[in-house]
Amino acid sequence: MRKQWIAFLVFITLASAALVSVVQTLPPSPLPADASATEFSAERAIRHIQVIAAQPRATRSSAYEAAADYVLAELEDMGLETETQRSHGFRNTIGWIPGDSSSDIVLLTAHLDSVPMGPGATDDASGVAVLLETARAMMTDTPPQNTVMFLFTDAEEIGSYGAKEFVDHHPLARNVRVVIGFDAGGISGPDVLTATSANNGWLIRQLAQAKNSFIWGSSAINALATTYADYPNIFRPVGFSGYAFSLYWDKRIHTPEDNIENLNPSSIQHQGYHALSLARHFGDLTLLTDPREPDAVYFSVLGLFIVSYSPAWTIAIAIAVTGIFCGVLAYGLKRRILSLVGIGYGAFVLLVGLIIAPLSDVVLGTWISNITSQVADRSLKQPLQVVMIVLIMLALTILWYYLSRRIKNISIPDLTMGALVPMVMAMIGTSIAFPAISFTFTWPLLFSLLSSANWFYSYAHQKSSKKAILGLLFSGATSIVIVGPSLLLGLFEFDQIRLALIFLGVLCGFLVPQIQLMMGCTIDNQEQPQVPAGA
Repeated sequence: MRKQWIAFLVFITLASAALVSVVQTLPPSPLPADASATEFSAERAIRHIQVIAAQPRATRSSAYEAAADYVLAELEDMGLETETQRSHGFRNTIGWIPGDSSSDIVLLTAHLDSVPMGPGATDDASGVAVLLETARAMMTDTPPQNTVMFLFTDAEEIGSYGAKEFVDHHPLARNVRVVIGFDAGGISGPDVLTATSANNGWLIRQLAQAKNSFIWGSSAINALATTYADYPNIFRPVGFSGYAFSLYWDKRIHTPEDNIENLNPSSIQHQGYHALSLARHFGDLTLLTDPREPDAVYFSVLGLFIVSYSPAWTIAIAIAVTGIFCGVLAYGLKRRILSLVGIGYGAFVLLVGLIIAPLSDVVLGTWISNITSQVADRSLKQPLQVVMIVLIMLALTILWYYLSRRIKNISIPDLTMGALVPMVMAMIGTSIAFPAISFTFTWPLLFSLLSSANWFYSYAHQKSSKKAILGLLFSGATSIVIVGPSLLLGLFEFDQIRLALIFLGVLCGFLVPQIQLMMGCTIDNQEQPQVPAGA
C-alpha cells in the first residue's frame, strides 16, 4: 500500500470517528407541535417559554408573580393537583399526579426565577417549560404507581432559597425518593448529566433502563463538572437521591442575550426526553427506594446505550490489562522490536505532549485578556472559540510528535509502547483512587495493546502490514468513540477546559502510531535498523 494512501485512510478513519463523537454530543432534532400527544414536543414547550420569558423574573417582582400564576393555571388546566407554597417571602409552585398505589414521590424540579438583567429564556424558563410539557404528556398515560411531582422553585439565582424552603418546610418533602433537576449553565448544547447523589450505582442502572432517554454523559463528567443548581446545592447535601441535568454550551446566561431569539429547540427536546423518560420510568417503578450502591463507572456508547460497572471491577480489569501490557512488552523485547532506551524516550515524548496540550488555551486566553473582560468572558465559552483551541492544541501536539523523531531516531514501536507506559501507571492509579475517570485510560489502553500485539506479530514474522494497519485503525477509532464524547463535553465546561485539553493529549498518546502513519511513516520491520533489546 502506498504511504500516501495509508496516510489518507488513517486520516479518514480517525476523522470519521471524531465526527461520530461530535454527533454523539449533539442534541436530537426537536419534535413539532403536532407530534403525538404522548410525546414530548420542544415546539409545544417553547410556547410556554414565550410567555414566561417575556421579561426578567427576579424574585419577589411582579413579573415573577405573573409567571408563577401562569404556571399554576397551566397545571390546573392539565388536571394536576396543585399548591402554592409561600414561606419566608418566597413562592414555590407545585403540581403533582397522584400515585395509583404508592405515596412515594418522584420530584422533577426547575427554577422559575431569573436574574434581573436578563429574561432567562434558557436559564431556566426552558426547564420550567420542559416540566410543563412533561406533565401534559404524562396526563395522557394511565396513572403512575408512584406520585410524580413538579416543583417550580423561587430564588435559585440568589441562593436556592425556594428549594430550601421546600426541603425544610413542605410536609410532602419527606416522601420524595428521587429528585430530577433541570437547569442551564449555557443557552445551547446537549442536556448532560452533570451530578448525581453519592453511591449512584442504582441510579445509573435505572438511567440505562429508562426508555428513549438519549443519555449523554459519563462518570468522568459527573466527577469533574462544576454544577450550581437546586439539586446539588440543596437536595443532595441533605441526602436526597437524584440527578442534575444541565445545558452548558454558549454560556450567555445571566445576560440579556439569554432570550427567546437565542433558544435552541434541540436542547429543549433533549431536556424533554430526559424528563419524560425518567418521570415515566420512576413513576412506574415498583421499588423506588435507592439502595445506595457504590458509584458506577459509566459512559455512553454512540448515544445508544450505557456501559456501566461497579468500581470493584476497575481493579480486576486494570490487573488484566496490565498483564496484557507486560506480555506485549516482553514479546517486543524478546523479538528485538522494542528497546528499553527507545521506550524511555517514548514515555518522555508523551509527557512533554501532555505539557503542550493546555498551551493553546493559555495562549488564546492571554490574547483574549487584552480585549474587554466582557468579550473575553464570552469568547472562550462559545463553540467556535473552543474549536479553535482544540485545533491549535492538535496542531502543536502533532508537530511535537513529528519533531520528536527528528530529535532522536527511534522506531515507531518504541514510541508507541513508550507512550503506553505512563498510560498503564495512570490506569492503575485512577482505578484505585479515582475510578470515575479510569475508563478513559483502561479501554483505549486495552484496544491499543491488542492492536500492538497484532502489529508486533506481523512485524516479527515479516508479514504484510495490512492486517496491522487495520488493527490500528480499529483501535484508534474505538478509542476516539469511547473517550471523545466526554472530552468534547468537558471542553465546553469552561472551568475544566485545560484539564479536558490534557485528556485530549492523553487520547493523542493512544494514537501515536496512527499519527505517524498520517505523517507518511511506515510500520513494517524494514523501516529502520533496530537497537538491541536492553540497550
